[in-house]
Amino acid sequence: MVFANKKIFKNASGDIHVGNNSPDNFTEATIEDVKKALKNLNGKKLWRCHVCNDLSIISVPPKICPTCFQEEAYVEINEKEFRNFLEI
Repeated sequence: MVFANKKIFKNASGDIHVGNNSPDNFTEATIEDVKKALKNLNGKKLWRCHVCNDLSIISVPPKICPTCFQEEAYVEINEKEFRNFLEI
């Protein structure tokens, strides 16, 4: 289970990050925040770090992954894959 060791974070814009560490200006959130964001993407995309499997719901992914610190590591994924990683 990928999600088991990761935390959920969000920022004031409603962007979501799931990982061991949060990007700057993100605070802890809940799985309900993730479900709400998935219902209304509003132009945001779903991203996964191909190194450590952090997930983000945001227009442009982090340049550097806050968990594994790999640069340009995010790939766009579909909602089914995103939900599978979170087991929701």
